Amino acid sequence: MADRPLISVRALSARAGGTVILRDIAFDIAAGQIVALFGPSGAGKTTIATVLADAVGPEIELAGVVRRAPGVRVGYLPQHAASTLNPARRIGAALGELVGLQHRRAGGDRWRVPRRREGIARLLAAAAFDLDDHALDRALRKYPFEFSGGERVRLALAQVLAGHPDVLVVDEPTAGLDPLARAALLRGLRRVRAAGTAVVLITHDSSAVAQLGDRVLFVRDGRLTTDGSIEPGPLSAPPAADRARAAPEVRIHGLTVRRRGRPVLDRVDLELHPGEHLGLVGVSGAGKTTLARCIAGLTRPDAGTIVAWGERLPVLRRRSRQQLARIQYVWQESAASFDTRRSVLDQVAATGTGLRGMTRTAARAAAVDLLAEFGIEEGPARRPPAGLSGGQLQRAALARALLAGPHLLLCDEVTTALDEPTARHILDRLDDYRARSGAIVVSISHDLRGRLARCDRVGVLDDARIAELGTPAELFARPRTRILSELVRADGIAAGRPAPQHQLERNR
Repeated sequence: MADRPLISVRALSARAGGTVILRDIAFDIAAGQIVALFGPSGAGKTTIATVLADAVGPEIELAGVVRRAPGVRVGYLPQHAASTLNPARRIGAALGELVGLQHRRAGGDRWRVPRRREGIARLLAAAAFDLDDHALDRALRKYPFEFSGGERVRLALAQVLAGHPDVLVVDEPTAGLDPLARAALLRGLRRVRAAGTAVVLITHDSSAVAQLGDRVLFVRDGRLTTDGSIEPGPLSAPPAADRARAAPEVRIHGLTVRRRGRPVLDRVDLELHPGEHLGLVGVSGAGKTTLARCIAGLTRPDAGTIVAWGERLPVLRRRSRQQLARIQYVWQESAASFDTRRSVLDQVAATGTGLRGMTRTAARAAAVDLLAEFGIEEGPARRPPAGLSGGQLQRAALARALLAGPHLLLCDEVTTALDEPTARHILDRLDDYRARSGAIVVSISHDLRGRLARCDRVGVLDDARIAELGTPAELFARPRTRILSELVRADGIAAGRPAPQHQLERNR
């Protein structure tokens, strides 16, 4: 390990308008070291990341010193990494250009197609893609929108790794990844460290910090502190009491979606009952988000029907205002759902005026109250989206959806960018909303033991179908399918709780 640090930070402070974000931050980053920044949402971790990557927005005023050793290259994977992908370019063309450019910068001649393909394959492997030749060919022909949210994060990481950075700054890289992909990504970051690259890991994933962090810097209220802990608290509530199940309000029959002739969903049948919390689990790309998007009207199915409250649901642009209000969707890439030019408060309040017929004054007051319930005070809410952290934007997106008074709330990884106490508060809030309104909540998550343990039922998607459906206690204790066995095992290992041996051997 080099004696001289690659980056030194001294007396770093930051403010946005009249709000202090960072106070007197100081630390060093050495080659071949993983430094983890761990702390609650809104503590200032992402601001530190943008300072290291020289990507601070114009609204942030900085003071202090950040010294980089001569020639040090910094690669940055932002929190909403999928937005860095070019939606109009196939993955093979985008990664191939980056691989070839880096090779030529190193003094090499122009690579032929086979060599460039080998370079792309190495990048994708480092970003936790396990692809044989046939799967690689398919992946390289796809556009970003054809991948799942978790897969897009890993594609963005591959783009960053193409530049061979000396310091890799990654903000919430495991968010939205299933346990198998998360484990593979952590192995990839270990390989990056072993090659001498420094890694700065910003995360709420306590298991990732425990496994990877050579040094852990706790960030709280804009300061570095030594009195922190990475021990996760229990997220799941006690098992819900059994209750009589009312007749289903939403019926999905024969739902089918194809892309490039391949089924993403294949004749999916599902019924949703009033007041229930249904969880959806599966590997990245299994079809969970596609199912949610079909229900929300954002994706038109190739076949099948969705009937809700006695009405067959059309696509989003043909839905009535009542239908729009009844079904709300909070999607994984929450930052992209906000207009960059308007304040977050105005955009949350717009739900009240547009879908509930509230006056502007009443909608704004309701938005202020809801945002405060989610820990976002009026001052920060008046900022544009760039002035809030990723976790704050996730909470704001959920508040915006709840302001519509939905009868069905679709939540796609809504707690992934949140620290565990905040995530617990959000889940408690959703439980309260269900209890009061009788609304249905459908949540997509890769946290089997934390978030999904709260569900009344869990559906496992595999091979474009719902492979298992039952209570969390039934499914997680004795998985019937290979894919759920592997997910439970990987989740247990990540949390330091290996699964019982019968779970590993049941379907071998």
